[in-house]
Amino acid sequence: MGKILILSITDHEEHILNKIMETIANEPKLNHIAPPLPCNILSFKNLEIRLKEQTVSCRDQLVTLTHHEFAVLTYLARHPGWVFSASQIYEAVWDRDGEHCGTAVASVIGQIRRKLTPDTPKGGYIRTVPGSGYKFESVI
Repeated sequence: MGKILILSITDHEEHILNKIMETIANEPKLNHIAPPLPCNILSFKNLEIRLKEQTVSCRDQLVTLTHHEFAVLTYLARHPGWVFSASQIYEAVWDRDGEHCGTAVASVIGQIRRKLTPDTPKGGYIRTVPGSGYKFESVI
């Protein structure tokens, strides 16, 4: 009878999982089912978001973002082209009812735009969709 292995590791033990997966992949007689390892880097034209390190590089320059700026950018960048209302973004990032988000989302998005693409008048990576919200565009 076959054996089943269920393994739980922390982020700082990920190297152990990588070694195990490499060994299993090199063994032709073993059947394995494993979800793909999560992507820890979101890459777009002139933009790289490193999720674990919580860093952003734009045109090969490190860009310093606040916690909320990084969270909003990441939330939108994980779903390029999707339109999110300010309330949806607020609920996801601030983990509070989006009904009372006021100008918090617009302010944070304005800061992201100024930091990533100060010379782009149309907003760069984050576009405003009038009457609907905001969307991330992977190509600017």
